[in-house]
Amino acid sequence: MQTIANSNSKLFNVTAVLLSSAIVITILILGKSFLIPLAWSLVIALASFQMLNKIEKKYHLKRIISSILFVGLIFLGIVMLFYFFLSEIALIIKGIPSLSEKLTQVIQNIINVLEGYGIHIPMIDQTQIHGWITGHADVIAKALGSFGSSIGTIFLVGVYLFFILYYRDNYLYFMRLRERTDDGFALAKKRSKEIIVIINNFLYGLFTITLILAVMLYVIFLLIGLKFALFFAFLVALLTLIPYIGSPVGMTIVFVFASISNDGLAVPLMALAGMIVSNALKSNVFKPIVIGNKINLNAFMIFLAVITGGLIWGVSGMILFMPFAGIAKVLLEYNESTRPLVALFTILPKDVQNKLKNSKTEKAQD
Repeated sequence: MQTIANSNSKLFNVTAVLLSSAIVITILILGKSFLIPLAWSLVIALASFQMLNKIEKKYHLKRIISSILFVGLIFLGIVMLFYFFLSEIALIIKGIPSLSEKLTQVIQNIINVLEGYGIHIPMIDQTQIHGWITGHADVIAKALGSFGSSIGTIFLVGVYLFFILYYRDNYLYFMRLRERTDDGFALAKKRSKEIIVIINNFLYGLFTITLILAVMLYVIFLLIGLKFALFFAFLVALLTLIPYIGSPVGMTIVFVFASISNDGLAVPLMALAGMIVSNALKSNVFKPIVIGNKINLNAFMIFLAVITGGLIWGVSGMILFMPFAGIAKVLLEYNESTRPLVALFTILPKDVQNKLKNSKTEKAQD
């Protein structure tokens, strides 16, 4: 009877976890128009608390002034980035007639090479290619026009961010009321500080690495003579914010554009090689220096976070679910019943790996 009761209890717990997860995912999907701006504002606010506290103390600024100035700077930076991309893409669209001629020439060269190997392909009419590109240019123009609707979302992020920054002491008061003992309050503050450190490392580290990558790519694209070098450098750097997916997409876009806008494959291949080398330097040199292992999530958990975030919230989810996974790791670590699950999130230290190897060796010898 005891065994049956334990089995029923485990089955009930598993069912409760699955049902709770389904409810949470449903809420995240249905409420994403409200939750995504709130999540972005929360992540930015957590990364800014320590900096704003220091600025307010040093310059004797009032909380409302520092919050308004910070939100204004964020909003201005985003608007300038949007304007830069819109103006550059508009210039690229204007050059589409010449690009269609280049594309026709590239396709014809490929056909000639294939015919040399005995593979016959019918001639392609240039007007058809130009019509196809022009039609897709209209789609691009419509997509650019939809960016205007993003201003409303950005404004909503700014409003959320202002209130979170302005009322940031309320959370401390909430913890003080919830934790009735001094030890409990100290533990809650420690947990909150660890979460803030994770967000800081992630957001500032990501910004620094993206900027370094953009500068490297800009120098490379200038040296090889790629048109719109600054635009493509920032585009590829921003796309790499999406792990596993963004980098191949950025490389493909640059390679295709370079192939169409240049004679021969010298510039496209050099651009591709430059992007591969830059990404290798970013991952193996700059990322360990800037971020290190402070977030301490293994590659599998990052991959799961990216895929899950993409399915639930799209591109925003791919980025936001990585620090959320780090926050989940901290919360699990401070609960005795869930602490063993932390091992699934982290990169095992070398001393732990050595102990596991030694224990396996001892068992094998026995």
